[in-house]
Amino acid sequence: MEPRIHDLQIESPVPELLDSSVCTNQVFSATYQCSNDHIEELNIENNLAKKPYNCPYYGSKCNVTGDVHWLLLHLRNDHSVEMHDGRCFSHRYVHHNPKHLHHATKMLTLLDCFGRQFCLYFEAFHLRKTPMYIAFMQFMGDEEEAMSFSYTLEVSGNGRKLTWQGVPRSIRDSHKMVRDSQDGLLITRKLALFFSTDNTANNELKLKISGRVWREQPISN
Repeated sequence: MEPRIHDLQIESPVPELLDSSVCTNQVFSATYQCSNDHIEELNIENNLAKKPYNCPYYGSKCNVTGDVHWLLLHLRNDHSVEMHDGRCFSHRYVHHNPKHLHHATKMLTLLDCFGRQFCLYFEAFHLRKTPMYIAFMQFMGDEEEAMSFSYTLEVSGNGRKLTWQGVPRSIRDSHKMVRDSQDGLLITRKLALFFSTDNTANNELKLKISGRVWREQPISN
């Protein structure tokens, strides 16, 4: 007669193995022995949950954490961030008083393509004492998968064009970290005014930024 499950006795300290901080993504072999001396080998795979992501919203510190699905709901419901579908996009950023960057509005847009999500940032800031604008993308996932994608950003207008190509950083890095490393389409305020579709008397800045995302290599399972 085959032993029932409640007749099994654990001889290997499985709970201690599962609680160990060094057992991530490893497979352990635990030995079980029943009352009639039958020995069975049981392979236990430790699938620890991934460390949650921090909310990628810019500005004031948001303490919300969670997986990508939860953060998407949070960004749309609590921060009113818009979601756009497709690998190609075009946005127009308007700054009504480009001479005073401290009044500039930071912008975040979500992109959904290839079954993955990306954060598109546009921000005005000072690099030392020089007023600047920067646009860049981040991948809502880990760095390893982010390396499977590339993207371009292009600002154009008044017969001028400036293009950036890069790899989206993971949201494991804060948007401030990416901005401060200048890993994106960077343009000075003076140059940005030449791209503006309406730079009369420099009273308003209107930048048209377009881009696309593509997959460089298949994602390994």
